Amino acid sequence: MSLVSHALGFARFRRTSPVMSLLRSDHLPVVLAVVARYFPQGAVARPVQEIYALLDEDLRNLNAEGFSLPRGPQDYVGDWVRSEWFIRRPGTSRTGETIEPSEESLAVLDALQRWDRPHRTVSASRMEALSQALQTLARESDPDAGQRLAELEREREEIDRLIDSTHRGEFEVLTSAQIQERVGDILDLAASIPADFARVRQEIGDLNRQLRRQLLDPEDPRGDVLEEIFRGVDLIGESDAGRSFNSFFDVLLDRERSTLIDRWISEVLGRDATGEIPEELQVRLHRVFRDMEESSYEVSDEMTSLARSLRHYVTTDEFAENRRMVQLLRETRHAAAQAAQAGAVHPVNQMETPLVRIGMQVRSVAALRLRNPGEEQVGQQPEKVAEVELNTDTLLAEIRASEIDFEELEEAVARALALHVTATIAEVMHQHPPTQGLASVVGLLHLAMQRGSPTGAPQVVEWEDEGTRRRARISGWQFTRPDTTEEQR
Repeated sequence: MSLVSHALGFARFRRTSPVMSLLRSDHLPVVLAVVARYFPQGAVARPVQEIYALLDEDLRNLNAEGFSLPRGPQDYVGDWVRSEWFIRRPGTSRTGETIEPSEESLAVLDALQRWDRPHRTVSASRMEALSQALQTLARESDPDAGQRLAELEREREEIDRLIDSTHRGEFEVLTSAQIQERVGDILDLAASIPADFARVRQEIGDLNRQLRRQLLDPEDPRGDVLEEIFRGVDLIGESDAGRSFNSFFDVLLDRERSTLIDRWISEVLGRDATGEIPEELQVRLHRVFRDMEESSYEVSDEMTSLARSLRHYVTTDEFAENRRMVQLLRETRHAAAQAAQAGAVHPVNQMETPLVRIGMQVRSVAALRLRNPGEEQVGQQPEKVAEVELNTDTLLAEIRASEIDFEELEEAVARALALHVTATIAEVMHQHPPTQGLASVVGLLHLAMQRGSPTGAPQVVEWEDEGTRRRARISGWQFTRPDTTEEQR
């Protein structure tokens, strides 16, 4: 790459990157202070109303110290979200709208903290860590079993030599300065992880929006997303970002490894030589893995929530309505393009069809009734629910209640075709009453659209739902015995 290409790339980065806009902003000290003070664990969302309350008091203190911040916290937070320094999310009914720092603001905070407290020396522990990582990479990527065994034998000999030296009392104990140096290296390695969590959350959020767009586009050439969701594939968890995070999450939550890590940290902080290390470093080392676990739980919960909402979305009427709307819009645009090419219609032509304006007309502000949040408050104190131990059968029942049991439906179709050459959906349901109510009806329709054939006439299906008899009219579909289809061919 030439110097000109480098220069053009950096110029584009300076114009478009939120990192550069934050570094140029007069609010840089305040934004980074908010991230460091209100979000010590990185990309862990907090209710936006809680941030408003905290920032309201701190803005008064900042103004007293000479900062010029005349506006309210809502105004500044809105500006910071639009600048992509913070990310606002809908949240839940319990938390309300939430806010969290973006990957860019976390990266800027990490960089400035490194510049403010740089390592004054090239530490030996860094070289040892790099050498160990490279050695492990070379061994685990080697397909030759002989070389791998030779390397492991060499490591065993080195360990035996160290054991013999330790038995003789010939070993060195790190000094307080060396311990502090290595603690700093460990914290530096962990400092970039909050920004990585923020990037993963952004990537899975973008992936969720992309999948929903593909669901609404039946002609998308990148595969049938709807089919994969019906088969139970977790498209978010199986993405590159999802697999990478899940691997990290599994290692982080390994019980044996976590126990060892807690023991090692306690032993290090309990040494006499550790007493000279600054208290801030000791606290950060004590909490580094706990903060990682809490942040990773947030990312894991969001991945699970997005995957569940995606599966729920495709089973609702909203998905069918949205997909139909996309189809109608395409047909409308196509018709408009054809009319424009034919020259039959011009923008200034008088239309015979009246346009009905929809929406709400407000004649006076006094006619509006303001919403009172106090009406939604519950007056009674919540009661403590007794703990209930769930067994395997209960968990399986919960899982089955949230998924369509296609195996059961395929068995029902097979048993019906064993008795008759053809069987409609109504006949399958009559011989084998559905156990999942409407979900079984939807599943049979899905199987029929894949393997069956239309009958040309609607049919009525009935089923029992919690003691209530249900009845619905659906499109006519029938299943045909496979051997019969081959003979007809």
